Amino acid sequence: MFEILLLIYLFPIMVIAMLLVKLAIWIVRNLFKFVLWLVRTLFVLLGKGLLLAFAFVVAKKPFNHPPDR
Repeated sequence: MFEILLLIYLFPIMVIAMLLVKLAIWIVRNLFKFVLWLVRTLFVLLGKGLLLAFAFVVAKKPFNHPPDR
C-alpha cells in the first residue's frame, strides 16, 4: 500500500522535474544559438568596418592628382 501511495505522490513531481529539465535544455540550446549569432554578427560588422576604414584611407591618397614638381 505504501508503494502505491509513494508512486501516486511522486509521479507529478517526476513529471514536473522532467518538464523543468526539458525547459532548461531548451533555454541552454537557444542561448548557445544566440551567442553564436551574436559572435557571427560581430565579426561581420567588424569586417565591414575594417573595409570601410580601408576605403577611407585609400580615398584620401591623391592617386588622381598630378605629381608635385
